[in-house]
Amino acid sequence: MPRGKRSCIGSDFNRYLAKKMRDPVFRVEFSRAKAGFIKKSLAGAIHKARLSRGMTRVTLAKRARTTQTVISRIENPRIPYLPSVEVLSRLASAVGATLSISTVVRRVEERQKRHSTLIRA
Repeated sequence: MPRGKRSCIGSDFNRYLAKKMRDPVFRVEFSRAKAGFIKKSLAGAIHKARLSRGMTRVTLAKRARTTQTVISRIENPRIPYLPSVEVLSRLASAVGATLSISTVVRRVEERQKRHSTLIRA
């Protein structure tokens, strides 16, 4: 890179991603990949919470008023099943936890600030 010219690491990727997101097929696949990541995180969290309480799937299912099959489907990251918020809330209560769902909207200034720490000469 020429001296004196500054670049944000990741800015090329962001431009590439913005361009790719115009493609409807890519957008669907990207969305599926994000859902898969959420599913894996959810499966791991429920599995970990259940084991930390010393519960079997059957016990958790009874306490959450669902079936062992549903628990198995939720805990298996390879099965693309995402439970409803109602089921998640019952599962959280059954393991003595609180369900917390959040959406974080980053403002343009925050994104620029985050990228400004990655600037190199």
